[in-house]
Amino acid sequence: PQAHIEFFRKKCIVTASLYKGEGSTFRWEGEYEGSMNCAGTLNTALGVLADFKPKLTDKERNIKDIFLANTDPDIQSALLDKMRAPRLVVMDSMNYWIVNKRESLMRVLKRVDIFVANEEEAKSLTGETNLLKAAKHLRSFGPRMILIKKGEHGSFLYSAKFMICLPAFPLEKVIDPTGAGDTFAGGFMGYLAKAGKLSQEVLKKAIAYGTVAASFNVEDFGVDRTAALTAGDLRKRLALFGKTVCF
Repeated sequence: PQAHIEFFRKKCIVTASLYKGEGSTFRWEGEYEGSMNCAGTLNTALGVLADFKPKLTDKERNIKDIFLANTDPDIQSALLDKMRAPRLVVMDSMNYWIVNKRESLMRVLKRVDIFVANEEEAKSLTGETNLLKAAKHLRSFGPRMILIKKGEHGSFLYSAKFMICLPAFPLEKVIDPTGAGDTFAGGFMGYLAKAGKLSQEVLKKAIAYGTVAASFNVEDFGVDRTAALTAGDLRKRLALFGKTVCF
């Protein structure tokens, strides 16, 4: 719809490679029980994603900062094959691919700089129960850095040279945590792309941006809270967040 296209333009979202396929959309069904940190998967229906092949314009093949959002690792690999010379590749995944396409997932992990996973995914992929051991194990698969999301307990980045731990932004009320991980990744990746480098300080700031972005997401259902967000909203909450983590 034209209204959606106008919304994308306002947000500077390029839709040149967006197309509509025949069939049903990808659907995931899950539930939260007790803790809001981790959702239990009830059903996953791939729909048109099962036969999806990424299509890029020639200009898009020159993009330097790549985020491989949670999808089939074979699709992630196919997209990477189309890129000319990426500067930074960050990758997300989920339990469905860990269980059903582990070999493909392991192949893509060798090609990325940062792997983003939640706590349960990190443990499932490595068999480790300690997160530091899990991060070290994940790094042995290929990525230079591992970023583990811990829900209301914050996040943890591990590399060979340093570690970064940040808490979550404190909130009294959580309405819907679905999509918080994607929102976190968007804030994190957006800042890294803007900074153009991977120093410890830049990574810490990127994690902070991801954290405050996710804090807005959980305050309402779907994208109701995040759709109207501005850079000013993020900076204001980031400043407040900064005061809470100084010691």
